[in-house]
Amino acid sequence: MRGRLFTVLFTMVGAAVGQSPVINEVVVAGPGPDAIELFNPEKRPIDLAGWTLVLDGISHRLAAPLSVPPKGFFLFVADGDVAAGPNHLPMRLKREGGHLLLIAPDRITVQGVFSWKSLPEGVSIGLAQDGGQVFGYSRDPSPGSSNSGHIWARRCLHAPVFHLQSSALHAEAEDGAQVRYTTDGSMPLEDSPEWTGGLTVHAASIITARSFAADGIPSEPSMFTVLDAAHPCVAICAAPSEFFSDERGILSSTKANYVSHGRTAWRDVRLRMPSGDTTAMMAAEMSVSGSGSRGLPKKSLKLRAAQGRLADAGLGPWQEMILRADASPHAFLRNTFMEVVASQAGTVDVQRSLPLPVYINGAYHGLYRLMPPKNGEWLKARSGAEHIDLIDGAGAQPLSGDRAHFDAWRRALLGNADADSLERLMEVNSLLDLACLDLWTGRADHDLNTRCWRPAERDGRWRWILFDMDLWAPPAEGTVERMCSESAPVAPWLPRIIAHEELRPRLLARMCAWLATSLAADRALLVADSIHRTNRLALERDHQRWGTELDVPTPSESLADLHTHIRSRPQHLLDQLAQRTGHRVRPLSVSVVPAHAGSVSIEGMPLTEEERTFQAFAGVLLTLTAVPNPGYEFVGWSDGGRADARAVDARSERRLKALFKRVSEEEVP
Repeated sequence: MRGRLFTVLFTMVGAAVGQSPVINEVVVAGPGPDAIELFNPEKRPIDLAGWTLVLDGISHRLAAPLSVPPKGFFLFVADGDVAAGPNHLPMRLKREGGHLLLIAPDRITVQGVFSWKSLPEGVSIGLAQDGGQVFGYSRDPSPGSSNSGHIWARRCLHAPVFHLQSSALHAEAEDGAQVRYTTDGSMPLEDSPEWTGGLTVHAASIITARSFAADGIPSEPSMFTVLDAAHPCVAICAAPSEFFSDERGILSSTKANYVSHGRTAWRDVRLRMPSGDTTAMMAAEMSVSGSGSRGLPKKSLKLRAAQGRLADAGLGPWQEMILRADASPHAFLRNTFMEVVASQAGTVDVQRSLPLPVYINGAYHGLYRLMPPKNGEWLKARSGAEHIDLIDGAGAQPLSGDRAHFDAWRRALLGNADADSLERLMEVNSLLDLACLDLWTGRADHDLNTRCWRPAERDGRWRWILFDMDLWAPPAEGTVERMCSESAPVAPWLPRIIAHEELRPRLLARMCAWLATSLAADRALLVADSIHRTNRLALERDHQRWGTELDVPTPSESLADLHTHIRSRPQHLLDQLAQRTGHRVRPLSVSVVPAHAGSVSIEGMPLTEEERTFQAFAGVLLTLTAVPNPGYEFVGWSDGGRADARAVDARSERRLKALFKRVSEEEVP
């Protein structure tokens, strides 16, 4: 939200200079680029060469001959793009306010001073008469043309302040202003009902108020959402027609309204959402997100800030956010489960999400997951890179940067380059983890929902993003054979990995590590139960809202389905991989002696502090690493090995112990 408009300082010292340009208008919040307009009150042209603009302490001296015609105007564009022309400034106007000075060629005389605080959308600040002394605010900015004849307001009004007393809501405005309001989410206008006393508020309602006065610019809206819960939520407010009308409602069931693209797909809304430990309210824009979501009654939504950035919400200060609907069967539990599990490995990237109830104009709309989009902004923040290459989909479309480096990596993989060469181009384990997780879920749309990225730097390597993990195959489905029989090479390129002499054993080792740790039944069931227990009431409420329209299973049925997959999928998957690669599956037991004296990891993933038996592929080396806990030291392995990291083959090893001993006080340096 722009915030409120306060004091503006304007000073003219034109008598000090013979030919004196004037700062005539500043456009900070207009629909076009930010601009600074100068006016020449003289009867002769003025050459601006040698004059200096100072914005918040940053100076820019005008060098090129820039002529302002008599009684005419010159417009500077404050976009930072000096290559676009001499009227483009290497500076930007600050949305939250700033100070602008115009200094004469003698570099001493201050010809004009303009100071402003944040402006409402579409409002400029300027002189009511060209070159005059009285400033004002206009909802009809006129950069590059005369200010005279426009309506200029004396002030911009503050948004009303709400006070709730018992069940009556009161709204306060500044002196001389009226408060007008609506109760359906639409923006209050000058002919909306006037607030004359306390309003009685009820659950599941929305009240929007603005201040109006004859001499002022109407205020930004204040929004009061009356919810049936005091917990964190996302509340979205706009005219009902923007959401549900057949003509333009983006949440309506009329197909034509939610398949549009470009600016027509967006709606202006007011937004309330968590911001750390507080709640933020702001102007925003909303559209339907995702092709799969468009045809469903419950649609995923995209939010973007009208100005500035969205609230933190514990996720990051993003320009855009997604409200994921999880409208397909089992989608919430499956997506959230994979988000947790994939985050434990750290070699595939996954969007963090926050489950929140969403309210539309005060009415409960369902349970959504708030998350950043899987785009350049999120990835730049994640990596610290200034530029990235981002490739999407089976067609490898570049969304950011270009695909030249991607094509080089793909040629190397398809050309059977050695592992070291591939490692220089990509993080091999990221691709292997993508393959493992795709195989475990057996997701049917793995070839479509694929996205990879790299820092666009000399040594930047490709990593993969895991998303839309809701379309799983049945536990016994022959996923390995299906993925290996695809006619065109698509992610995760399983046939190429299995045919590669170096990548095949690494894939099998990585799969063993997943099935022995995060995807082991005992651990995975705990994660599934924890997610369900934490969100049970919210899921049940969402099912009451959408169960009939979507024909989806109950939350308890989704949990039972997830339990079945967790318990039965590993053995089916191991058998399929064994048959495809010729490596038999054998049990391997690893224990820590004494228990809890240290820990053992497998392929870098935490395995046990006590004892664990798991399935491994004979002939495939697994890397086990022993790490002592405080107060202990690693002695060696039960077979005589002394190195803390060692390779193990289930073909020759069946039981292995990591031996530790307590460090005595005499041994402590």
